[in-house]
Amino acid sequence: MSFYAHVPDTMFVVFRSLTPPNGFAEHATTACSWWLRDGHGSALLSALEAIKAGRADRLQGGRGIIQRVPFDAQGPAIVRCYQRGGLVRHFVHDLYWDHPPRPFAELCTTVIARERGVPTVEVLGAGVEWQSFGFYRGTLITREAPGFLNWQEWLHTDPPVEERQAVTERILQTINTMHESGISHADLNLTNILVRNDSDRYEVLIIDFDRARIFPAPLPSSHRKRNLARLRRSIAKFDAEE
Repeated sequence: MSFYAHVPDTMFVVFRSLTPPNGFAEHATTACSWWLRDGHGSALLSALEAIKAGRADRLQGGRGIIQRVPFDAQGPAIVRCYQRGGLVRHFVHDLYWDHPPRPFAELCTTVIARERGVPTVEVLGAGVEWQSFGFYRGTLITREAPGFLNWQEWLHTDPPVEERQAVTERILQTINTMHESGISHADLNLTNILVRNDSDRYEVLIIDFDRARIFPAPLPSSHRKRNLARLRRSIAKFDAEE
């Protein structure tokens, strides 16, 4: 089935027309299209200029180039440039041709996930740099999640068994919230789940809604099983490497 088979009619119109969600505005030139949160357009464009000028911290983790840049009084922004995985990365590397563009779709999906109560980072903007023949390079901008480690990094800190159990229960509750909200994650793994210990209470965020699917009702069991199977494979790979 197509992605649009599970999206309400109103969302189909949003994605097809590339009209950004409420609270975002389009900033377009002949070479680029940006969808930026209202009131932050200038700051976000300045953050991108800081990257071009080499005034950004490059971070480790995940596919693509991830950089931290100064943003506002609430803290830095995280800028992620999309890069291909799998065999196709050897041929096109960071070029995409999907419609709607994947950064735009991820922005919309992340906004919807937050509106439906899924704990995730705040998305600030997305953009594409148009290339020849309809190809593009993509970028997503989010707020930094200070103090969080991805689940894999957290496990490497060798926490006590009781803490592991508490965090696992909290993560499963968060995943259930996502599923009940009608969001199917395309790549649920250890690095896309963030954990922070805040005053003896563990907080969890789920990130990276690239290629996620939106359902108008709680997720069907087949998709829940698929998400959890992907997570189990990630855990099994981590255990094998330990």
